Amino acid sequence: MPSQPAFARAWLHQRATAASAVAEVERAELRRLTDAEALRLADALLGAVPIAEVEQARRTSSGFVEQQRLFSRARR
Repeated sequence: MPSQPAFARAWLHQRATAASAVAEVERAELRRLTDAEALRLADALLGAVPIAEVEQARRTSSGFVEQQRLFSRARR
């Protein structure tokens, strides 16, 4: 007797197939991305929220360093 029902196996297969397809689309998009377009998109992303609306604490740190410090402390 199979360990998973047929619908679950079908869903997992569909998910794996879709993940492969999405990964290929991402690779193709990155291959076609020029430096100029990457800079334009990064500028658009950074300009999405005016700097004056960003909290002062977020202007100097993304929180990633603090997060890693907390993770490191938790491992001890």
